[in-house]
Amino acid sequence: MRPREFFSTGASVLVRASRVERTPPGPRWRRVRLGLTFVVAALVPLLNATYPRRGLDLTPASVPVWVITVLTTTAVVLTLRHPLWSWRIMVLLLALAPTYVTGLTTVWSLPWTPATVLGAGTVLFVAAQSYRRTVLVWLFLVTMVAAWLPHVLHAQDLVVTAVLVAGVLALGDAMRLRRLAEAESAVQQTRAATLVERAVIARELHDVVAHHMSVLALRAGSARYRFADLPPELLTEFDEMQATAREGLTEMRRLLGVLRAEDGRVETAPQPRVEEITELTERLRDAGVAVSLEISGDVESLSDGVALSAYRIVQEALSNAVRHAPGSTVDVRIAARPAVLELAVTNGAATEPAPPADDRPKHGLLGMRERVAALHGTFRAEPARDGFVVAVTLPLNGG
Repeated sequence: MRPREFFSTGASVLVRASRVERTPPGPRWRRVRLGLTFVVAALVPLLNATYPRRGLDLTPASVPVWVITVLTTTAVVLTLRHPLWSWRIMVLLLALAPTYVTGLTTVWSLPWTPATVLGAGTVLFVAAQSYRRTVLVWLFLVTMVAAWLPHVLHAQDLVVTAVLVAGVLALGDAMRLRRLAEAESAVQQTRAATLVERAVIARELHDVVAHHMSVLALRAGSARYRFADLPPELLTEFDEMQATAREGLTEMRRLLGVLRAEDGRVETAPQPRVEEITELTERLRDAGVAVSLEISGDVESLSDGVALSAYRIVQEALSNAVRHAPGSTVDVRIAARPAVLELAVTNGAATEPAPPADDRPKHGLLGMRERVAALHGTFRAEPARDGFVVAVTLPLNGG
């Protein structure tokens, strides 16, 4: 880091807290920080009220102790929104508190009450969870300067204080880096799962596209035999169309080789359509699942790509309903409109205990979302009344 940037960060830390970039807290750390804040905020006045006196002026009614208690509690609570402002308050307390409450070094070698030390450690820990390392270096330096003021003649205690401050900052920074690594890992896993789902979709749609291109090549090649007395220029056009279609088929086969499964196998089974959802629901009924199916409109005339995606979406939605809401009733509604195909899979609340979860990654909703996005449709998956609903709209004109 350049010296100018380093000192600019220091100025921001000391004066312009709002300009210091913060690391966003994760959901788990947000809950931990909330619990930690309220526990420490409750312990601070309790410790100051019950700390052994031994001749010290530490009675709860003492004005300095009362002020220190209020400021420490305020700083701890303020960490929820403004960690740097909390740290500034604690720095002032570390520098000024020994001036008004003296004699603590004879009791436990530090010039601050245990409540102040606890509050300062909490503030530093939360700050270390919230800011990058350059900011933490400044927090350490300024904190040690504030701690040095009451320790001018106690170098050994100053070393102990430096170790404590550095240890708290290092622990908080390590947890911050781990949280960032976990978040990045989750993002990478989601990206990898998205690529896998897209590859699966592409492999399945390959057969659909290859079939249409095969038909095109066949019709173009047989045109000279199906129609008599075709002009030569038209025959040449049909020959070029056939050659182009065959070239496209060759490229499609190469693409399928790139998109082959991890074990090297290529999908060769015929792709299912909407009509086969009836068989899917019947198999579930035979397995004891209460499934109702309603299909309206002309689903047989749907394009192969839309029909395949509709089947896979319903299949995954039914699988999720059986897995996450065992014993519930599942309703499947499919409606072919003039311009769109509407799908809705709704399940009620579980009436049986769910099976133990396995360690396999779950990307069912991601796969459904990718299929819908490939067809430029709309996707909605959310809790419904006493259950869950997956609603999809697929345009029939290509979006």
